[in-house]
Amino acid sequence: MRKNDMNENSYEQEKTKVMVVDDDDSVLKTTTLILEEEGYLVEAFSTGKEAIDKFNNNIHAIVLDINMPDLTGLQVFKKIKSINPYVPIIFHTGTTAKQGERRDLRRQFRPHAYVQKGDPEQLMDTVVSAVESYGNILRNVKLSESLYEELKKSSDKIKTNIEDTIHAMAMTVEMRDPYTAGHQRQVANFASSIAEKMSIPKEQIDSIHLAGTIHDIGKMQVPTEILSKCGKLTGLEYDMIKTHPQAGYDILKTIRFQWPIAEFVLQHHERMDGSGYPSGLSGNDILIEAKILSVADVVDAIVPHRPYRPALGIEKAKEEISNNRGILYDSNVVDACLSIISDNNVGLNVD
Repeated sequence: MRKNDMNENSYEQEKTKVMVVDDDDSVLKTTTLILEEEGYLVEAFSTGKEAIDKFNNNIHAIVLDINMPDLTGLQVFKKIKSINPYVPIIFHTGTTAKQGERRDLRRQFRPHAYVQKGDPEQLMDTVVSAVESYGNILRNVKLSESLYEELKKSSDKIKTNIEDTIHAMAMTVEMRDPYTAGHQRQVANFASSIAEKMSIPKEQIDSIHLAGTIHDIGKMQVPTEILSKCGKLTGLEYDMIKTHPQAGYDILKTIRFQWPIAEFVLQHHERMDGSGYPSGLSGNDILIEAKILSVADVVDAIVPHRPYRPALGIEKAKEEISNNRGILYDSNVVDACLSIISDNNVGLNVD
């Protein structure tokens, strides 16, 4: 089928550009003339280097000689395919190759077709086929990009809905315990700063911030009188407080987050030496996100005023994490935290 016979669904004629590469001037001119008579826009080059230099994604098919003096057609093929793996390339040669040799070339290079010089009819049919094939690929790529954008919009909407749910949960905790709510916001922000200092990827930082916002959500199951008690907790009351990571995990585990938020919340009171709770995890068994949350949590628990004691200040927090660096708290996390404090970029209420 010739180009002029293509139906309205074929690739648009005015946009169809074909590159011809051949070191034989007479073949180059003849091939160019044949293609132009059929309505194609032609870019003709006598060397492989020129073809590579001038190639761009507006080229919809390439007619390529194999035997050329500067760069062989095979070298040009490899280079162009590394730029655009989809553009169809037709090997056009005057050398008579054995069937086995052609088969080997097809297996190694996978050209669109192999056409013998001197057969304009076959060449034209092959070019039409190549252009249509490339047009279909471009349409499929465009469709895939459109579908990706739609999926991304849906994903963003789901993410927004989840974040709205998280903030609603945090507000519920606020109503029961104003200290916990302010504390959660502080921990979320400070943990994000620590993660950024550690050069953790942005998406991972977002997950840490989200977890920090609700890391104490399990305290919803702890009686209010225990949460707001001004005096020292009894052993039983402290045991009740220690149930909040597991309770938080139980609340969050059924929500389909993009990240394992429930696991971060579950582990934020674990310690490097295994002395934490609820599972007594140690070392590398603790997720890095939980390690970051734990340091941010401890610092914010020490620095400001609490119902049961006055503010202890930033120096006391530095002392706690420095003395227990590598023992209770991850060394890299502590170093990042101390660096932030040293830069006077704490992001905590220290009054």
